[in-house]
Amino acid sequence: MSALHDRVSEIRAELTPERVEELIHELLRQGEDVGGGINAIRLVRHLLGDLVTGDVEATWAYERLKPTLEHALDQIPSLYFFYGD
Repeated sequence: MSALHDRVSEIRAELTPERVEELIHELLRQGEDVGGGINAIRLVRHLLGDLVTGDVEATWAYERLKPTLEHALDQIPSLYFFYGD
């Protein structure tokens, strides 16, 4: 998992509010997820590409990127981090 760990660290440093907004709009152009918006795991899978081969890797990466994503989304008035039921 070292390549995944390294890439998550790189992504964390790259996730500015501007970059997150760009990524969200890119994914929205491809279509919304069930229930609307973009699922955070879908965003993480998009960011990691081929490094994520299953749910375990995606969830591991999401847990480490979540605080950075939340912080970036807090800076974008038109977007928000929605917590499910």
